[in-house]
Amino acid sequence: MDIKKEISEKENVLLTMAGKRPAWVPSFHDAFASFMSGYLSGVMDEGTKISTDLWGVNRITTADGPIPMNTKTRNFDLPDITKWRDFMPTFDIDSLDWEKDSEAFRSRPENEGRMVEVSITGSWEWAHTCMGFENALEWLLTEPEAMFDAFNAAADVHIKVLKNICRFVKPDFVQICDHMSTRRGLLMSPASYREIIKPIEKRMVQAVNDLGAIPLLHVDGLFEDIIPDVAEIGFRASRPFQAFNDINSFKDKFDLLCVGGWNAHGRGNQSDSTQEECRESVRLAMDTYAPTYRYVFFPGGVSPVFAKNAAWIADEARKYGLGFYN
Repeated sequence: MDIKKEISEKENVLLTMAGKRPAWVPSFHDAFASFMSGYLSGVMDEGTKISTDLWGVNRITTADGPIPMNTKTRNFDLPDITKWRDFMPTFDIDSLDWEKDSEAFRSRPENEGRMVEVSITGSWEWAHTCMGFENALEWLLTEPEAMFDAFNAAADVHIKVLKNICRFVKPDFVQICDHMSTRRGLLMSPASYREIIKPIEKRMVQAVNDLGAIPLLHVDGLFEDIIPDVAEIGFRASRPFQAFNDINSFKDKFDLLCVGGWNAHGRGNQSDSTQEECRESVRLAMDTYAPTYRYVFFPGGVSPVFAKNAAWIADEARKYGLGFYN
């Protein structure tokens, strides 16, 4: 019997999210269909390979994806946080062609039966993209009021963007992207997070709930210090929930869905990884986190540079995950 014909990928994810035994271990790239607005990510110019986003920030394409050009040039689009008002978009967001922006996504037949995920930019993500990590961290300390006001204004824009997207794309999940940590821990103190970033995230989570979707926080690295806060403001899932967090403890304590659990720093993600090492990294993640449910496998951090690794990982996730609960 082909169990994948009995229930859909979406139905299977909903089972594990509810703490129930799913038919198989969901694999993110099979179970989710992800949409990121071109206005937020920027449409790439094929000649220059540069994309420009809603805020006017230019990104250059690399093997691992687009990065803000100011990362290398240090020519920041917002060089002074006290002048953030001059940086806000002056055009009418509602007048942009959101239907056209979503056309390609909505027309893909392979999205049928999957969880639809829409991604928007969080306050910290907006900050370090526009002003660089060093400036953003400095201003959290020296200009907290200006940062808070700017975060609120940026959140207004992103909430309006989300509402426009949701007129044409009906998401099950909304992913709010806020890269606030490294594998060593948070980039800022938990106190700074709670004072300046948490209230903004809470407002964005409420907007997601109002639209009938499930809020998901995208944050890499070790963020255990604020996981109780993340759960408190209403996030119900996290991606890529990396393996140096105590994932089982937090997902069970707060009913959080873990989308991740794969060790991007292990032997399964190296330039000289063997096929068996890649496949074993998948089995290790599933063996560790799938038995207590609320788990979707996601190889967060797998480098596109190692294409063969990614193919082996995806194949093992389907094969091993399919028979895991049987």
